This record gives sequence, C-alpha cells and structure tokens, in this order.
Amino acid sequence: MMQHKDDPDALYMLHLICKVFYVSNQLQMCPYLMEAGHLDPWVQFFKAILDMECPAELATKTDDATEIDRREKHIFWKLKGITAKLTYRIFVKYGNPTIVEEKPEIQAFSNWFSTNCNVALLESHLTLLLARSTGYVGAKALNFSIKYTSASTKLSVTMEKLKPFVLRILQDTVIPILFVTTRDLNQFETEPIEYIRAQYDFTETLF
Repeated sequence: MMQHKDDPDALYMLHLICKVFYVSNQLQMCPYLMEAGHLDPWVQFFKAILDMECPAELATKTDDATEIDRREKHIFWKLKGITAKLTYRIFVKYGNPTIVEEKPEIQAFSNWFSTNCNVALLESHLTLLLARSTGYVGAKALNFSIKYTSASTKLSVTMEKLKPFVLRILQDTVIPILFVTTRDLNQFETEPIEYIRAQYDFTETLF
C-alpha cells in the first residue's frame, strides 16, 4: 500500500491500520511491541507516512473556507492526522524514561524508544510544522506536530535538535496560527456552537 500512495483505496487502508494501532495501544503499549525491536518496523512505517509528500492540490496555501473543509476531509490529511496523533501519544507516554512506571520491561522499552525514536519522529513532526509557513497542513496533523514539538522542549536531546528552529517556529508558524482569521469570524457569526466545538478535541476527554 505504501507503494501506491496515489490510490485513495490504499490511503484508506493505511488510515484504518493506523487507527486500529492507536485504539489497540491507546492506554498502554501491548507487551509484544515492548519486546526488543518489535516496534521498530511500526515506527519506520509511521515515519514514512509523516514524511509522505503531499499532493500539490492539497498543499498550496488557501484561506477559502470551502477548500479548507474539502482538504480536512481528504483521506491524505486524515491519514497524516491519525499518524501524528499516535506518534505523539507514544512519545509523551514512553519518550522520557524518568517518568514511566518502574517496571523492568517498561523501563527497558522507554530507554529504547527515547534513544532510537524520539529524534527521528521529531524530525518528521518538525517538517510538518515548518511546512505550515509556506503551504497548507491539515489541522489535526498540525495540532499534534505542535504538541510533539512542545513536549520535545522538556528533553535535552530533542531540545538540542530544536534550538536552531525555535525562532522560525514561533515567527512563521505558531504566532500566525494565533491570529483570528476571516474564516474564524464568519464561523463565529454563523455557527457559534461549531466554533466553540472546534476549540476542544472531545476525543481527548479520557486523558
């Protein structure tokens, strides 16, 4: 399926795979995947999806509300969104060995993940985040890339990787996102309930 990224059916199947993985490992990584090397192919798979080149018609800058809605519903950005979400969830749960449960298997897994995956996944999230300054990035993918980048500031290894990009991230991406747009104002006037709903991700209530 990764060889047929232009086929919507392949993207739908990849999205389903990622969704099943997320739900299956939402509260805790399954014991099998914590064993040495078993998660590595999955991490490479997720990284390949995050690094997947965006089709030009979905990547150009736009302020058109109808076009933005169309892109948000497109399977390409849905796939990127769920992948960004699940990699962020694994990172905050296991990326810092000093805060995980004091069980040998979890400690060992966290040490492996922090050494082998933290920076590699940060690079992919950072690429998505920086792409926002010159093009379009799906809201969910952008949201979790910002969260991953923010969480990365708490660890010395990932923060070292981030330092050269901090000013660019703030000036070109984060601060512009905080501006109220014409689309925001229109939605607040016409659909105030949807406007408020958009500010809160109800799927995160459990956490």
